[in-house]
Amino acid sequence: MLNCWISKVRKLYGTVGLVPRILEMDTYRYHGHSMSDPGSTYRTRDEISGVRQERDPVERIRKLILSHEITTEKELKDIEKEIRKEVDEAIALAKESPMPDPSELFTNVYVKGFGVQSFGADRKEVRATLP
Repeated sequence: MLNCWISKVRKLYGTVGLVPRILEMDTYRYHGHSMSDPGSTYRTRDEISGVRQERDPVERIRKLILSHEITTEKELKDIEKEIRKEVDEAIALAKESPMPDPSELFTNVYVKGFGVQSFGADRKEVRATLP
C-alpha cells in the first residue's frame, strides 16, 4: 500500500514541477510475524507508538507535502480512499479466483541467468547460469 501511496504522491509532485527522483524511506514492522508473535514481547507499545509518530514513511511524506502546500489534506484523503478501494478490489479478485496450478509455484519468482539457486532448482540449470 505504501508503494501505491508514494506513486500517487509523486504524481502530485509532478503537477507542480517538483519530480523527486528517489524517495528513500525506512520502514518499520508494526506487527509481529504471525499470530504466535504479537510483536509486543520484545518491544514496548511506547516504542511502536514513537516510531509511528516520528519515522512512519507515510506520515513523513504527508507532513512534507502539506508543509510545502503541494496539496491539501482533502486531496490526500481522496488518494488514500482510492488506494484502499484498489487494495480491496485486488483482495476480492484474489479470493474469487481459482487457486493456481501447483506447477506455477515458482513461475516468475527468480530471473534466469543471475545464478540464483532456489530450493528444488535443477542443479544443472543453475550451474549453467554461473560464469
